[in-house]
Amino acid sequence: MKPGSITTVVFALGCAAIAWQSAQILGTGFWGWAILATGVFIAAGPYYRRIRGLARVIALVLSIIAFLAVALGLLAATIGGSFNLPDDQALLLLTFGIVGILGVVVFITMKQDKIAG
Repeated sequence: MKPGSITTVVFALGCAAIAWQSAQILGTGFWGWAILATGVFIAAGPYYRRIRGLARVIALVLSIIAFLAVALGLLAATIGGSFNLPDDQALLLLTFGIVGILGVVVFITMKQDKIAG
């Protein structure tokens, strides 16, 4: 198994969890499918040298978007003077946070893998 491939697979599973959870809350839509396809593309990155650089950049971009989703979700929960966030939405924000952290890890891991060979 290539270095970094376990991290990318866990990242793809996190993206699948986001797609599933958002489909449960909001119904299926474009963004759920886009996040799922992005996760699969990034999971294929360590195995195909041609897409590795693009997958690395997309992982960082998705990580930034995930952190923004968490921040905006927490901001939206405070509107009205009290913090009110249902359990399913809290789980979705937690999953976005995990994917955000894993995206940074994938970005760093693929960089080291690129240097190594």
